[in-house]
Amino acid sequence: MRAYTFGIYPRPIRLIAATRRDPEGARELARRESARIVSLQARAGLPLLSDPLLEWDDMLRWFALEWEGVEVDGIIRYFEHNAFYRVPIIKGRIKASGEVLRRHTVIRERGRSVVEVPEPVTFALMSKDAHYGSLEALSLDLARALNEELCSIEGELEPALIVAKAPALVHGDGPRAAPLVARASDELLRSCRAPGVLHLYFKSPIAAYRALRDVKTAYSGLGLDATWDPPGRLAEELKGYRMERLALGLVNSQNTKVEKAGEVASAAESLGRSAGGPEVLVTVSSDLEFLPYSFAVKKLRVLGRVAGGA
Repeated sequence: MRAYTFGIYPRPIRLIAATRRDPEGARELARRESARIVSLQARAGLPLLSDPLLEWDDMLRWFALEWEGVEVDGIIRYFEHNAFYRVPIIKGRIKASGEVLRRHTVIRERGRSVVEVPEPVTFALMSKDAHYGSLEALSLDLARALNEELCSIEGELEPALIVAKAPALVHGDGPRAAPLVARASDELLRSCRAPGVLHLYFKSPIAAYRALRDVKTAYSGLGLDATWDPPGRLAEELKGYRMERLALGLVNSQNTKVEKAGEVASAAESLGRSAGGPEVLVTVSSDLEFLPYSFAVKKLRVLGRVAGGA
């Protein structure tokens, strides 16, 4: 059973201290700490490795700062969390740099890396549009820009998996955007060789999952936060699952209780059977940044034991 983490990790205490003393000078330390966490994932037995994104303050920031047509201004609460993100303001036609993932990630393990980008409709919903005047037009241009970023790194990295992060789709009218999500997925994953998984998290994913299962997307699978709904309800919903892969967020990123690897593996196997036998991947429910660093490490070790069959 393959397992991985995704999203931003909590910063180690020494990095937090260094950032307070010298924010600019702390970047090199962040890169060293990121490389150390990738190595820790490998030693823990994770077959798929992800960048801990210690240089990222939120999942949109570097794209918004380095692309043409986008500015950053103001802060908004990050969904229901006691955290905030800086809002991308769309001022003109978006043009990607093609360098964001290369500059701001350290992951370089060919053939076993997870590459992460925001899902385009989520990016659009989390932004303020002062140019396009259309969610569809903005989402599709964001998808094309993100595709350019993916293509710029895929050749050298040969990632095993592309994760599209979509917390906005489980909130408000997000599920209604399923047809647009499908169209944007074609642009996002165009020419990409690695399979893409669309991750739904921060609330129950069931409403969004119901909407998405009725449309054809370019994603090879869905990632579902499995910590919100009773296992029986989720199992019932997964009957008739149509995709090749199913990623299950069974390790809770917002609770310090450390799961037992055997129980996580058993739950994953049971839900996989309900879904009709797709490839099951086990992961965290969301970014680990909401936990103390020491607990994040314990959680990734649980995933390593699940992958190792413990």
